[in-house]
Amino acid sequence: MNVLRRSGKRRRSASGSDSFSGSGVEGSDSPLLPSGPVLSPPPGLGRCLKDRGECKQTIPDDQTDKLLLANWGLPVAVLEKYHSFGVKKMFEWQAECLLLGQVLEGKNLVYSAPTSAGKTLVAELLMLKRVLEMRKKALFILPFVSVAKEKKYYLQVMFLH
Repeated sequence: MNVLRRSGKRRRSASGSDSFSGSGVEGSDSPLLPSGPVLSPPPGLGRCLKDRGECKQTIPDDQTDKLLLANWGLPVAVLEKYHSFGVKKMFEWQAECLLLGQVLEGKNLVYSAPTSAGKTLVAELLMLKRVLEMRKKALFILPFVSVAKEKKYYLQVMFLH
């Protein structure tokens, strides 16, 4: 799968990190890169408007299919890769984060959840949306070198091949 493709040579710096020379994301004429919105809520799942400083968007039981990643307008190649990792649907709180205010339009989001609760999926989806729609680079900041290396390999598997 080639969602984000780099051309050029791969180099290893003296510090041991990888870098690429050449161009970043291919031009907008690439059939693998969508030309429209990448991540959008399924029809019927309304946006949450912030009033009184608190927002609670709940998804009725008969609309749990709205939590399926397949219903959020992700590119097929990305969706297939998530499915290969066993990620087929979001938790309700993850969808709530994406529906909050104007997060999908690029506004800020601050959220907190316990370890292994699924925070990274929200960040990945929002970053993926910006990278594919705006054709810009993204910066993923992580607390430890070991976590950064693990995430680097994961993202390479997900989005480079």
